Amino acid sequence: MFWILLDSIGVHVHVLRATLWAQMRAKLPNHTPSPQYPRVLLLVNARTDDDRTTISVKVALERTGAQVHTVTERADAEQWMRHWDPEVLVLLGWSAAMGDWLQRLRLAPHQDDLPFLVVGSGAQDDHEGMDAVAALETGAQAYIPSSLGPEPLTAQMRNVLKNCERTRRPVQVGEMETLCIDLVSLRVWILGQEIRLPRRLFYLLHYFALHPDEVVSNDQIADILSEGKGAYLAPNTQVVKIHRLRKILESAGAKGWLETVPGFGYRFSPPKNI
Repeated sequence: MFWILLDSIGVHVHVLRATLWAQMRAKLPNHTPSPQYPRVLLLVNARTDDDRTTISVKVALERTGAQVHTVTERADAEQWMRHWDPEVLVLLGWSAAMGDWLQRLRLAPHQDDLPFLVVGSGAQDDHEGMDAVAALETGAQAYIPSSLGPEPLTAQMRNVLKNCERTRRPVQVGEMETLCIDLVSLRVWILGQEIRLPRRLFYLLHYFALHPDEVVSNDQIADILSEGKGAYLAPNTQVVKIHRLRKILESAGAKGWLETVPGFGYRFSPPKNI
C-alpha cells in the first residue's frame, strides 16, 4: 500500500509538471516592440546544448545594441515572429530540418523578407562546410563559423542592421534623465552627467542596462569581460571590475544601483523610470 501511494504521488507530480510546462509553452509572447533598439530573435538548434556558446552569441548580438530574445523551438520562434515582429533572425546551429522550416517560413505572409544569419555550432570542418553552403543557398545573409569567435558575428549583425529603419538614428538604451547609453558615440550619461568608462566596463554596464532587475551570473560577466573569446578570467579579476564599476556609479550619484546577489551573481536595479 505504501509503495502504491508513492507511485500515485509520483504520477500526480509528473502530470502537474507536464501541465505547467505545457501552459508555459502555450503562453503567447506579450512583449511590444521597443522604440529604442532593434529586435533580434535567436533560435538555438536542439543539437546545440552548450550554454556558454549560447551566452557568447547572445552577448555578441547585444553588443550591437539589439534587444535579443532566445528560443529553442521552431514553433516558439514562429509565435515570436508573429507577435514581436523581430527585424533579424539568428540561427545557432544548422540542420536539414532547419532548412526545410525556413523554406516553408519564407512562403508565409510578411516573413519572406526577414533577414537571417547562421552561426555554426562547432561541427567538424567538412560538415560545417556543407552546412554553410546549405544555409547560404536557403537565403542566409551570412554563415559564421563558431571557431571565428564573436567579433565577425557582431560586425555582420551591424551590417544587417544598417538596413533596418531603427538604426538610422542613434541607438540608445535608457533615458537621459536617469541612464543613457549611446552605442553610436559610445557615451554614457548617469543622472544627466556624462561619465567615462573603459571599453570592458562600457559593455558590462550596457549588458546590465539591457537586463534590469535580472541576476547576471558570474559566467555571463566573464564572457562579457573576455568579449566572448572564452578566455579564462580569474575570479579576482571579475571582483575588481565589478568593484570599479560600482565606484564609478556611486561617484555619479547612482549608489545602490548595482547589488551583489550572494551565490548567484549581480543585479542592476536602477530607478524604474529608466
